[in-house]
Amino acid sequence: MTELEEYQQTGMLGGYKPQCAHLYHTEGGKVATTFRDTAYWKQDGCAVHEREMYIGGRLFQITSVFPDAPTATPTDTMLSLIDMALEKDHRSA
Repeated sequence: MTELEEYQQTGMLGGYKPQCAHLYHTEGGKVATTFRDTAYWKQDGCAVHEREMYIGGRLFQITSVFPDAPTATPTDTMLSLIDMALEKDHRSA
């Protein structure tokens, strides 16, 4: 599929394809990704990423906000949520 065909089908350029991501090193020494169809900016101690996506023929505006100094990794947060759900299930059983 050409980039034009992809845009006509999805309404976005450079859809979420890991092979199309641009990698760069942050000031903190971590690796971050950027995509061509995403707007990035800093605001109030956070990095904001915004893009539009067509899903099922409907347009969605997706905004992700990442704190400059997170207190946990995404994996830690997900594991915490899973633990809380398991604990809740165990209490209700």
